[in-house]
Amino acid sequence: MPQPDSIPSAQNVPPQTPRTPTPALRTGIILAAGNNERFQRHYGSDFVKQRLQIEKQPLLIRIMNQLESLGCSRLVIVAGNHAPALQELTASKYTGNARLTWVTNTSIERANGYSLHLGLQAWSQATNTDEKPDSKATKVAEPPQNTETPQDKESTSAKEPNTESYCHLVMSDHVYDEAFTKGVQEHLSNNLQGSTLFVDPKTEQIFDLDDATKVQHEHGRLVSLGKSLMSYNAIDTGWFILDKKCTEIAEALAQHQRQFGVSSVVEAYLKHYPFHCQSIDSGRWQDVDNPAMFEAAQELFS
Repeated sequence: MPQPDSIPSAQNVPPQTPRTPTPALRTGIILAAGNNERFQRHYGSDFVKQRLQIEKQPLLIRIMNQLESLGCSRLVIVAGNHAPALQELTASKYTGNARLTWVTNTSIERANGYSLHLGLQAWSQATNTDEKPDSKATKVAEPPQNTETPQDKESTSAKEPNTESYCHLVMSDHVYDEAFTKGVQEHLSNNLQGSTLFVDPKTEQIFDLDDATKVQHEHGRLVSLGKSLMSYNAIDTGWFILDKKCTEIAEALAQHQRQFGVSSVVEAYLKHYPFHCQSIDSGRWQDVDNPAMFEAAQELFS
């Protein structure tokens, strides 16, 4: 596996040609392996923030339903120490039809970029096999396997071109409204050209700007991102569309770096390929990283 810097340069990538409307993406990856440290300081080590409810839905169930509403028939959930609690939550609260693939990250100290690496591996394995999934839930350890939960059901939608070329990536502790997901759907239908980050241009409305990941983009292309950026024109909303090249890049980072974040995967990708940005102008969203942010989300979605 090449190191990230050995992947062909973006200068050698041919210009993108206009794409036809893209069918619904079949897979959504949900990162849920964090330790909830900011909540645990207040509520104890057993606290699982994905159980918190917005509009009478637990955070994890809410994002699962939203991904399924966008056409996802497979959800890859990367969990950490709280995997049993999250599996119990989905078994009791999730009533959708998507296949659930659980991936256990036993090295959460390696940060959420490593969780992304594991999720991308599971996605790649799922799309490269013709085997029928088991009907019983199986806990997945590293390396991930394509195993399924009791909700495993065959998708009724026919396989269409491009549905396995991209996947959604979301965080289990982010909250989005219907207008936001409509913006995602419109982008998929009209203008999907490659890996994409959905960004919020309303920087003055961000609840905790210091903690937010800032984004600088020009003409729909990502220039830079990071929490310490001094010059920026949008905020990272935590919702991505990723292509298969991300799998190779994340694997290279996992081999050569002990700890890395999702932003590190995006930055490595950006060195070799264009990464697109799509502004969501009308939708509401909120990261729920601590109790104050949860209170902000409750107010925003009340």
